Amino acid sequence: MGSSEFDATLGGDEHLPFSVNSLKFAASRSIEIAAMTESILRPSKTKLIFQSLPVHMRRRVMSHNAKRLPRRHREGHLEQLTKSGLPPKQKRPSRKYRRRPGNLLEEYTRRQRNNVWLETHIWHAKRFHMIKRWSYSIAYAPCDKAFRACYRASSAHCLLQDISYYTPIQITGPVEILKEMFSNITNSSCGLGVCAKAFVDGKREGSIHLYEAKSYPFGYIGKVTFIWHNTESNKCLWLFVHPAQIKQVESLFTDLLCNTQNSINEVPEKKRKLTNNYSENIKVKLFPGTYNRFRLTGPKSHAVLTHSLKCIQNLETIKQNKWVSNTSDSEFSNLKEKEQYWQNISSVASPSELSQRMIIGLVVKDPRLSRPKIRTKAVNSMKERNLQYLLNIPPSISTSHLWNTNLHDVIKKEKLCCAKFVQHVTKTRLVPGEINENDPVLQSVPVVLVQRPGSQDPDFKKIGYGSGWDIIIPPGYGLPFWQTFIMFGARSGGLRESEHLTFEMGECYFPPDSESGKEEEERISAELKEKYFRLPPSKRVNYIKLAIVSPFICPWKILLTDWSSGSVESFYVLRDKQLLCNLQDCIQQKKEFPAIEKSSSCLVPIYLKMVNKGNLKRNALICLPEKDDVSNVNSLFEPHHEDPNEVLRKKKRKEHKANIRRLKKKASILKKGQYGQVNTTTTRPKNKAKSEPSEYVKSIRELWVPSDVKSVRHSCARQIMGYLTHGAFSFSESQSCGVGYIAFNALNALLKTKQNQVLVRNTSSRKYRLANINIIKVP
Repeated sequence: MGSSEFDATLGGDEHLPFSVNSLKFAASRSIEIAAMTESILRPSKTKLIFQSLPVHMRRRVMSHNAKRLPRRHREGHLEQLTKSGLPPKQKRPSRKYRRRPGNLLEEYTRRQRNNVWLETHIWHAKRFHMIKRWSYSIAYAPCDKAFRACYRASSAHCLLQDISYYTPIQITGPVEILKEMFSNITNSSCGLGVCAKAFVDGKREGSIHLYEAKSYPFGYIGKVTFIWHNTESNKCLWLFVHPAQIKQVESLFTDLLCNTQNSINEVPEKKRKLTNNYSENIKVKLFPGTYNRFRLTGPKSHAVLTHSLKCIQNLETIKQNKWVSNTSDSEFSNLKEKEQYWQNISSVASPSELSQRMIIGLVVKDPRLSRPKIRTKAVNSMKERNLQYLLNIPPSISTSHLWNTNLHDVIKKEKLCCAKFVQHVTKTRLVPGEINENDPVLQSVPVVLVQRPGSQDPDFKKIGYGSGWDIIIPPGYGLPFWQTFIMFGARSGGLRESEHLTFEMGECYFPPDSESGKEEEERISAELKEKYFRLPPSKRVNYIKLAIVSPFICPWKILLTDWSSGSVESFYVLRDKQLLCNLQDCIQQKKEFPAIEKSSSCLVPIYLKMVNKGNLKRNALICLPEKDDVSNVNSLFEPHHEDPNEVLRKKKRKEHKANIRRLKKKASILKKGQYGQVNTTTTRPKNKAKSEPSEYVKSIRELWVPSDVKSVRHSCARQIMGYLTHGAFSFSESQSCGVGYIAFNALNALLKTKQNQVLVRNTSSRKYRLANINIIKVP
């Protein structure tokens, strides 16, 4: 290109230099170079630091996780997050950090705000299905689904259960005033009272039925076990209350101690002081979570205890423990007698051979010392049993320091944790693992054993089934004792095993006339109802066609009203032992029973056994047989009934489906605009809470199972006498059995027909079956 062509557009001549001075050129461009260098090294103010990285190094998490950035950029990135008002999100601590003892304890405390954990909770949570009930987190059933194994353990081996959720209540005061107070809330017809001679000396555990003050036979609260303990000043009574009944029991004693102003004219002069001084002479304290209580059931439970518990008979060994400093030496004078008696009864084949409800207080060595290396089944020793040893019970066998709650903190504090225990056993011995039973570092532990006799009704149950031991342990030692029992062959069970064990023994679990029983019935009814309505309509049982008025809950008040002349507002379960025995005699002899007081409101507890084949279930109907039903029971069926709601249900369901399709079509039109564009202004309405069913669901459920039940006695072809609260196959009887209640007037109507058998029908069947009836004498 020539200079003329170049200059044609500029309008003049231009001459370029032949050389360039680089230093001069760089000096004149120094400001521009500095600005460019700064823009390269530092990111733009309009960008975040992590956006300045090369594309191949960028990650999405860098925007909120500073540790993803190179170290040189982290400080600036955190400053940018702070200026923008967004706090920097820290990475979740590692599991190793979270599992540190301090952090773990804090996390466990937080998780126990609503439901309390037992000391064996961590052990159970890894092996059991856990449920939340009565403000406790309780093991329900083992994950291995081995119910037969649990039954075999209770009948032939050893079943172990943690019942530490029972709440202990301490009542102190003079025996005469305690007797007067408990006479208002118990009744002698139900059994021996609190102050009976068999229990006052503290050698046996007793049980009573609690009622509201002066309301027997109504106002039932529940069954409570108790143990007497002799103190220096007064006698001390320990009650063990089920957590489902603790609120009622607490309010009961509060009313008794506060409302003591009775009418003086109605009380004799000798008893005025006793009646009006409850609050002055009696003190009631609750100790929830103070004791660990384990229940061992089965003939091998005694062998498990004899192998696990090693008694201490040397006073010098016990004096090395700190908790002994708060006691006197005279209180340990009977150690040798207790140890000798425990050795004498070690050859017993089953706990049922021992004295019923006897209490043994022992001081044993740390249970971890007697734990075997591998799991083995404890076997009774083959020594000859001497009946003289069993009968010669030492007078001070029941005394124990366990009832002194002031010692619990010292015992728990001085207990060696598992890590220190292993370290002490392995590193302080010449031979690692060698155990010195008289080691002063390992403290002794006071425990209390309570014998349970099991079933005592020979009419329909095997004598001694369900016998075993209850062991009461101080806090802190729950898990060491539990693991030792497991290593000696005990099989662990949960709340499900407690329910089935009560059923196998022929007893009532939660009576329907108590508040706890009503709550349990409502809970089970809600579960059955939800399970029923989760099924599609084609798979649901039509209870209207089967003439089942109330399939999910037993309407006791309506049943009693049908069998009486007037309406029944409240009812009670018969617990008079003499009347129950007379009723059983009348059933066996097929003769009528004389009328009792308030019979129209009375329910009688019964135990049914199937005559032939058949499987009883919960809420099954107990019906009154007619003249020829016993001989023709194989051909006895409930006739088909018409369902007047079937057409209306189908119509409503069809309209509901059409309405759903219309709403879906309308929603799709609203979602798209007129020209096919998405309409962002319309929003989908929020769904209602799952716990609140819609009006359609409520109406359709009412058409399936109507709630307005007015009468149940004549709802089916045979008159309904009562209901089963628990029905299943009984392993101890090798047949289907059931526990339930029938109206007293209905039972008298059965006895008038000179029969002792009833008809039973499940809620999902039309077939009537025949069953033998027995009266439960220990409700």
